[in-house]
This record gives sequence, C-alpha cells and structure tokens, in this order.
Amino acid sequence: MSLRGIAVETLNLPALRPLARQLYRRHFERQRRGNHYLGVHASHAEALAAVPTALRNSYDLADAAALYRDRAQQLWIGDYPVLYWLNRLLDEGCRRVFDLGGHIGVAYYAFRRYRPYPADLRWLVSDLPTTMAAGRDWARAHDPEGQLAFADDKQQADGQDLLLVLGAMQYFDYDFAAWLGSLAAPPPHLIVNTTPMHDSLDFHTLQNMGFTCVPYHVHARPAFLEAMAKLGYRVVDAWRNDERECRIPFAHDHDVEGYSGFYLQRRP
Repeated sequence: MSLRGIAVETLNLPALRPLARQLYRRHFERQRRGNHYLGVHASHAEALAAVPTALRNSYDLADAAALYRDRAQQLWIGDYPVLYWLNRLLDEGCRRVFDLGGHIGVAYYAFRRYRPYPADLRWLVSDLPTTMAAGRDWARAHDPEGQLAFADDKQQADGQDLLLVLGAMQYFDYDFAAWLGSLAAPPPHLIVNTTPMHDSLDFHTLQNMGFTCVPYHVHARPAFLEAMAKLGYRVVDAWRNDERECRIPFAHDHDVEGYSGFYLQRRP
C-alpha cells in the first residue's frame, strides 16, 4: 500500500475521524479546479447557509457563463441517448424545444452538428441572467439561422413540445416537479440527462467548482419518478451515464455512481 493509502486508512480510524473531517474541509475550501463535495443537507437553503464564508456561493457569474464551450462542439458518450430521442421527436413533428438550464444553448449547437434542424424549429433556452447574456452574444456569431432564443421567464415552457433538462436539475433552487405542475400545458415530452440520483435518498450537498461553491441536489430516483407519474409522465426509456459520479467524503452511503437519464412522455 502507498504512503497516501496508509494515511487515508489511518484517518478513517474512529479516533481520528474528527481530525480527518477538519483536514478535508480545509482541503475543500482551497480547491480551485475540478468538482469537490462536502456535507449532507436537507434543503437548498440549509446547504446554501453552509457554504464556507471564504467562497462565492452563486452560479450567476461570468465564470459560469464561460464554461462548456467545448460541449457545444462535440458530444460526450452520455449525450447520445438524448440525440437519439431528439432525432425521433423532430422526425415526429416536434418543433418547439424548451431547454431549461441550457446554458448558452450548448445542446442546440452540439446536436445540430449531427443532423440538420427543420427550418421551423424554435429552440428556447432558460438560464441565469449572466449566462443568457453570454448566450445572446454567442448566438450573434454562431447561430446565423436564428433558431435559438432565450427566455427570461421559465414559465415560457408552457405549451412547448419538448422540455430538456440536461445536467441542470441538481442546481435548481426550486422543486422541479412543483414547477412543472404549475404549467397550464406541460410539454408532452421530457428528456432529463446527466442528473445525480440516489437509489433511495434525497438530499443536498455542496459542490465546489473552483470559482464558486453552490448547493447540489441529489434526487431520490423512486421519488422523482413517482412525482413525474403524478403529473402524467411515463418512462419510455432510461439510461445511466457512467462518465459522472458524486462521492461525498464521510457520507459514502450518499455516493452516486453513474448519473441518470430519462425520456418521459406525458399522457394526454
């Protein structure tokens, strides 16, 4: 065993666990690269209150808006189930796409590299103000067709054909199912992807991304699907994205190995 392995095993001894927690918290606060997780909390508000005072606690930042340009140029393995169902739905006549938490329109740009969009497609993104401002600037140079637009009010999802939630649900500061149920005409098609879901536990942790530290919601998969069923959505397809995992030191029963994806269809 390596010296690092011996040190880790030693710190896991019950008598040394308080020291290990203190050392990890110090390590967590100093991280400036990658994704690191800390703690287990019952709500978004509780997690937000637990953000170390030395760290920023908002995602509405220019640093966040500058992320993911590479994702607009190519797909990851976990994106292909979404591409498959998007193709099917466009072929079946879906023309109004609402991309909740869609950043600068990353999915819009990435997927169009693999199929031509119908001329009457309208893709509407809802995200935080700073990110949408960056998205509008980016679109002036990269969306000559003008099929991408941005929604200042997420209630504009009402009456759309397809709702996309791709790697964003964990950051929402509201209850997704309650919001979806508030729409007069929820989209009949829903694709969720790259979402951390636990087999039984619903909780919030903290994610330090280097430039900011924010609450991070891990949904209980059974409870999420039950909430969707109550809104009339049935699971047509489900998949697991093993590119991502969420490991929480000192709370390993809350770890998530492989993120979740679903295509759900709403019964009339």
